[in-house]
Amino acid sequence: MSAASDLFEANIAKSINSVKGVTAVRPTADTALSDVQITKFNNKPVKGVWVEVKMNHTDNLSNPRVFYADKKWQTTYKTPTAKAAVDILNESAQAKKFVRDIAKYAGIPVAKVIIPTNKGMLSDPNAVPLEVMREYFEQPGINRYIANKENSPLGELVTAHYTQGKKEPAYYMQAGDDFYLISKANPLGLSKTIPLLSGRGDFKVRVSTRSEYYEVQAEIKIKNMPASQYSIRPGTSKKNPFLLKG
Repeated sequence: MSAASDLFEANIAKSINSVKGVTAVRPTADTALSDVQITKFNNKPVKGVWVEVKMNHTDNLSNPRVFYADKKWQTTYKTPTAKAAVDILNESAQAKKFVRDIAKYAGIPVAKVIIPTNKGMLSDPNAVPLEVMREYFEQPGINRYIANKENSPLGELVTAHYTQGKKEPAYYMQAGDDFYLISKANPLGLSKTIPLLSGRGDFKVRVSTRSEYYEVQAEIKIKNMPASQYSIRPGTSKKNPFLLKG
C-alpha cells in the first residue's frame, strides 16, 4: 500500500467524520477487512459497516495470489476472486504455454515444476528459482501477463469479493470521486439513487519479480464504472451520501 493511498483512506475517514452524527475509523491495515469502518450513524452505534476505498477507478479491486503445483494452479485464498483466478488459469491456453515454457527454461520436468508465489516455496527443488524467473522475463517479447480473460462481468465478481470474501462484508465503495453501493444490501439505509458497483473489464494474471521472491497475482480492474452523483472525497462538489437517506 502506498503513502498516497494511505493518505486518501485517512482523508475519506476524516470526511465521513465531518458529518454530524456519523463516526468512522480507519483500523490497522488488514487485507481480510476493508478500509474504513462506520461505527456510529445518526448518533447510534452500528457494527460491521465498512467502506472500501480506491483512489482511482483504475485501481486493482482484488489481487489474490496463486501458485502452480501438482500439475495445476491453486491458491490458499478463500475468496470468490481467488477461485476465479484459479479457474481462469487452469482453462487458459496462454497459462498452459507459460508453464511449459518456464519449465523448459528452468530445466525442470513440466510434470514436476512448481511456480510458487512466496519466498518459502522457493526452497522446493522443483520450484523455478527467482533468478531464473527474472531472467526469463528479461527476454525480449516475453509478457509478464500469463492469462487474460477479456470483457468479463467484473462488477458481479467484485461484488461477491467484497460481500462474501472478506472477514466482514463491505457494502459501500468510494472510488476516486464516486461513491457506490456494493450489492443491493444497504445497512445504513442511504439513498436508493446511489448507483450499484458494476462494469466489465479484463481479468488478468501477472508474474511480478521482487528482490527475494516472485508473486503470481490476479489483476481485476473495471474499465467502465458508472458515474455517481455522490461522493465523500474531500473537496468534492457532489452530494454527500451520508447526508441523504431514502
